[in-house]
Amino acid sequence: MKIAVKKVGQFSSHSSILPIFLHFRRRIAKGYKLHLFPGHSANLLPINKHLHNTALLFLLFSVSVIRVNAQVKFYTVVNEQEIRTGQAFQVQYIAEGATDVQDFNVPLIKNLTTHFSFDSKSTSIQSPGLQLTEAYSKIVVLSGKKTGRYVIPGATAIINGKRMKSNSVVINIVSRGFSSVGPAEPAETVPIDETSVLLPEENADEKIKRNLFLRAVVDKRSCFAGEAVLLTYKMYARLNNSSQILKRPSLPGLSVIEMVDSYDGRPEIEIFDGRAYYVNLIRKVQGFPLQPGTIQLDVAEISSVVHFIKRTDAGKQNDNDINDLLRRVDPGTGSISTAYDHPVTLKSQPVSLEVKPLPITNQPEEFSGAVGQFAFSIEAAQKDIHPGDLVKIKLIIKGRGNIPLLIPPSVKWPKGVDTAEPAVKEEFNKYLYPLQGFKSFEYSFTAPDTGTYIIPATDFHYFNPLTQTYQSSRSDTIKLKVTPGVPKSTTAVEGSSMQSKEDRIPRQFYWFGVVALLIILSIIYQVWRVKKPEPEITIKEIKEDHTITKDVLASAKTALQNGNIISFYHELEKSIWKTIADSCEVLPSALNKQNVSSVLASKGIDSKTIQSLKEVLNECEWALYVPSHETKDAENLLARVAVVIEKINPV
Repeated sequence: MKIAVKKVGQFSSHSSILPIFLHFRRRIAKGYKLHLFPGHSANLLPINKHLHNTALLFLLFSVSVIRVNAQVKFYTVVNEQEIRTGQAFQVQYIAEGATDVQDFNVPLIKNLTTHFSFDSKSTSIQSPGLQLTEAYSKIVVLSGKKTGRYVIPGATAIINGKRMKSNSVVINIVSRGFSSVGPAEPAETVPIDETSVLLPEENADEKIKRNLFLRAVVDKRSCFAGEAVLLTYKMYARLNNSSQILKRPSLPGLSVIEMVDSYDGRPEIEIFDGRAYYVNLIRKVQGFPLQPGTIQLDVAEISSVVHFIKRTDAGKQNDNDINDLLRRVDPGTGSISTAYDHPVTLKSQPVSLEVKPLPITNQPEEFSGAVGQFAFSIEAAQKDIHPGDLVKIKLIIKGRGNIPLLIPPSVKWPKGVDTAEPAVKEEFNKYLYPLQGFKSFEYSFTAPDTGTYIIPATDFHYFNPLTQTYQSSRSDTIKLKVTPGVPKSTTAVEGSSMQSKEDRIPRQFYWFGVVALLIILSIIYQVWRVKKPEPEITIKEIKEDHTITKDVLASAKTALQNGNIISFYHELEKSIWKTIADSCEVLPSALNKQNVSSVLASKGIDSKTIQSLKEVLNECEWALYVPSHETKDAENLLARVAVVIEKINPV
């Protein structure tokens, strides 16, 4: 089943806080149209063998449920860390992944004034694979009159049946100074009423152009493939208007992390070119370019109606004009004021991003595409290991950069160690730029025979865009000592031999056991004789089946069976690039469609296969990095990818 999620948001500009909240709650309760500000509205859219297999499915289901429950996060966020005296600021207590929230308690904070609070439900995009996550928030609007350092304590709630507490946050209230929305003074206001007056000598379109516009801001116009880029789309307004988002920009060619939980339409004041504006955030993300070249960033588009008060000379008016009912004569100037709505469509300016390829010079052979600053380590969980024990080795990459795109380095495992596919975990703070956090890969294997096994020090290579050089982080050498299982203590053996004669088993029971054993062996022998032996060719076929190379699409098939579509496309794309890198010996930095097409053509791969490769890669990219893109039949795509891989690297 495919679900298309579309978001439509509206907002306007106004400085009042309390009327906004009261109108907000009333409209949400009705469930239709939400008026956020005067002259502003927003639409809310009501959008034997079978027994064995059954046991395995039940076990898999149980594990998946545990993992979902483990993904619940409860934390506190403040929109600004440094606040001016008298300035209203917002504290959000957010429960991500919560299906049932009860007994939500927000603590009282001394010396801070609580203006109002309200609940909010939103959907955010998270790593890995950019999955949609439902979030419940309790939002409190506060202000402080005294300067100083304040601790915002965490809230408590029963989430999914478990009592949890969010983290505390520290803020500073200052008399004058920095604000995250610009250096506006506490008394700074936007003269929206005065600016919305259209004088006789003024042109409506020209006035709108100066006082109502969209901006697309990118922190850099040139970067390396995989380097973090900050993209922000904002609407600036000094006019009374009703606006609706027609198009949020999609960003193909980038792996995107949303930096905002929800776009609630609440404006903030920002100084731009020396003038104060009400600013609404359309989209704020940090993205990682997937391949070199020029990326044309998509434009945002908004439909607005500007509500002017049009002033005209009273002597030039027609007394029979039906709009006379709306006019007010200004006794000071003798002019007539008329309500005048002017529709306009706003678009952000086109912005291009030049993505440079990573340098080939001095590029390590085992470089896997990591861009940023990282530290690498290997950890072994167990100390006492015995033959047959399950051993877990964790590879951890910490730092900042393109964390969602990291893959583990190649580890030289000891002889006799056969690892399974790793369990991948990543955690990062999406509100920080560049992205900061870690990604881990946990490998499991069965401990071999007794002895000492060494995992040598392993290098993790990455490209540092600050120094524009390749650097590496080396892990420590890991020694695994497998010791024999603990034998039964001599004391226990001696104690058993000193049992009294009264406690010994009577001899006739031994004879009875021998007779019973002979009967059982006789039955087994008779069954073995009557059983028809399987043909030798069948045994050979079974043995051959076990020697087949591991299916490179196994992870993608598993994700599809589990219904995890985002993970399916991620694993599918990774399998394609891995097959090409292994079969064609292409460096990771050269893994792009244009270069790979040339390499495949030089190896005699037909053009039809190369075209099919481009099509499936494009479909994977659109499914992963364009949230509004509707994906096609996943099973059909899997079959097409299998055909392409078979032709590129025939078994």
